[in-house]
Amino acid sequence: MKADYAIIYNPIAKKGKTKKDLEFAFKCLDKLNISYKLVETEYDKHAIELAQQMAKDGYRVIGAGGDGTANQVLHGVVTSNTGALCGFIPMGSGNDIPAAIGIKADIKRACEVIAEDYSSKSDIGYAKTDEGIDRYFLGIGSQGFDAEVARRSNVKGGKNYNLIIFQCLFSFKSKEIIVKMDNDNYENLANLVAIGNGGAYGGGMYICQRAKVDDGLFDISIVDISKLKLLIQFSKMYSGSLLPHPNVFEYQSRKVRIEMKNVDEEPYFCQVDGEVLGPLPVTYEAIKDGQEFIRPKGDEHAEAFKEKYGKYFYECEERRTR
Repeated sequence: MKADYAIIYNPIAKKGKTKKDLEFAFKCLDKLNISYKLVETEYDKHAIELAQQMAKDGYRVIGAGGDGTANQVLHGVVTSNTGALCGFIPMGSGNDIPAAIGIKADIKRACEVIAEDYSSKSDIGYAKTDEGIDRYFLGIGSQGFDAEVARRSNVKGGKNYNLIIFQCLFSFKSKEIIVKMDNDNYENLANLVAIGNGGAYGGGMYICQRAKVDDGLFDISIVDISKLKLLIQFSKMYSGSLLPHPNVFEYQSRKVRIEMKNVDEEPYFCQVDGEVLGPLPVTYEAIKDGQEFIRPKGDEHAEAFKEKYGKYFYECEERRTR
């Protein structure tokens, strides 16, 4: 008898540290009488290929792991053009992608959500560089300081992440960029530009905390803050207290085009859901109801955030634009 779900996972993620989480997840799924097939990744970006194939084979596709696995599974399901359901069992250090559709970082609860068999459509983002590299995403696309940190971290295999941040902080130079939106344009210096379908990246850092996955629009935060103050602002993101900020300019748009103002200057890199795509220019598009996800009926991640911080992360004052 064919299984209903394909569970895609990386057996050596975090140098094998996710093994216990995986074993616990499988026990939960078994206890809930969920029929599933286990599919292991074997190399970088293999989860994309596996998700495409599993979707074409008629499975509901679940990414079990961190945000890297989640994004690859999402991209694979969307590009399969099958309309297959996609879901997640969060067991990474960040879990921002599952959080965007209301899944809190609780393995047992995530398995129960699968068993409850509820699904609904969500907006997704699509990014494509002028070099032709593209990716669908659920959370945030960014360029500038944070994308450079992600790029260096990926090159070094995620080692000494905090050290990489400090190295970037002292070597990073703000540059002039051009951001073209549906009804606005920004042309000035910026440390980073975040294009939010979801609200957070980096393990719960809310840079686009007003973003909604059901309005067909990106929330865009353009940051122009001195380097020494940047780290302080990063810490505020975890409690959802960054916005409004006098040096963070907020916009909404369905399409966004980002370029360097000086084409002879070394360009910023861009990343989506932690996956580095390459240098600017890049074009983003928000896709209304672009993918159907297995998810809880309510936003359980937002409720968990409120329980911890006393407010929802999206509760903040009027937007600031330039």
